Amino acid sequence: MLEIKGIRFDVKINRKKIKNLYLRLNSNTVIASAPLRMPEYEIYRFIETRRDWIYRVYDYQAYKSRVSRLYSGGDTFYIYNVPYKLEFLYGRKNVAIKGNTIYLTYKDDSEDRIKYLYKYLDKYLLIKANDYLDKHIGFLKDYGYELYPEIGCRIMKTRWGVCYTRKNRISISSYLIHYPFECLEYIIVHELTHFIVPNHSKRFYSIVSNNMPDYKKAVEKLKL
Repeated sequence: MLEIKGIRFDVKINRKKIKNLYLRLNSNTVIASAPLRMPEYEIYRFIETRRDWIYRVYDYQAYKSRVSRLYSGGDTFYIYNVPYKLEFLYGRKNVAIKGNTIYLTYKDDSEDRIKYLYKYLDKYLLIKANDYLDKHIGFLKDYGYELYPEIGCRIMKTRWGVCYTRKNRISISSYLIHYPFECLEYIIVHELTHFIVPNHSKRFYSIVSNNMPDYKKAVEKLKL
């Protein structure tokens, strides 16, 4: 047991065939990966020297858990930055939204039921995405591009959007359903700009800024 600034942490030691000692934090548990023959007192001595680091990581993880809108379990599900209570029911697949409650009916409690919910909400995300496409598509003509890209969405954990210029298609992350409207608008502007500039140069962001002057606010929200 380790206590830092009034917060208690459990300590778990994993012995491995390694040369050096490594630490990571999982919630309130400090996990030490240590060489097979390293004495336990040396491990704890090293942990004591890393108290400030442990607290910083804990504080950051706690902050992320408060501000993140990505669904990671529990009974709260955000739709466009608004929290909804998520009620799970068993039966024939169905989604019903009444007031601030989402009733998700599925045959079992597997992760597939959340994927089913995302697929249900994708249509609402695409409707709004196409509204922003209509709003900003004009600037492509200013640069000589007579295009109207198709927009699709899917679960993407590492990217908010992808532009397929050869296919005249934009794919956006289903997770954008959790974030404010301006975040979705920014991703549409961002991907549209890639039809003009393939990289993230100064020219790229100059075009983005011309079409969405306050885009940096959306960028900050997407980083949370």
